[in-house]
Amino acid sequence: MRASRLAWVGLSLLVGVGCGALRQNLRSQFVSYRGAWSCPKAGCSTSAVVQSKTGATKGDLRINDVALQPHAGLAFYPGVPVQGMTADVRDCKGKRKDVPADKVQGPGSHTIKSEPDSWVVWLDDALVADLEVGAGDCAVLVVTTHSTWDDGSTYDAEGAVRVKG
Repeated sequence: MRASRLAWVGLSLLVGVGCGALRQNLRSQFVSYRGAWSCPKAGCSTSAVVQSKTGATKGDLRINDVALQPHAGLAFYPGVPVQGMTADVRDCKGKRKDVPADKVQGPGSHTIKSEPDSWVVWLDDALVADLEVGAGDCAVLVVTTHSTWDDGSTYDAEGAVRVKG
């Protein structure tokens, strides 16, 4: 009897959480990673970056190849406009660093013309200087965005870049 009651409580909780996630998806409250842009040659401005066409996929994580010369931008598209977005970046050892607010640019604030409705998170050498950026898996930096909507709903999305020399 007691086990049956616990099973019903567990099932009810699972259904409730599942319905909440479905409701959020039906309202298009999600964010998708659209790719990464970086300089084709050293020293370009943010308006001269080009989209990375190479990379890999590891599980659900899409990894684009970039060069930080001096920066790279990762684009994240919200299904419906978000109230705000923050981001952090982590290295292969799990060390995290918050991305400064001025490097998380909303629609209309960045210069990636092919992603006018996306948010762009800019990484540069100074931002990742104290993170492990080496070879192999340690060449990958993972960016996690944290988005919030007016109704208090939140969503986290990840994108990654493999830093090339």
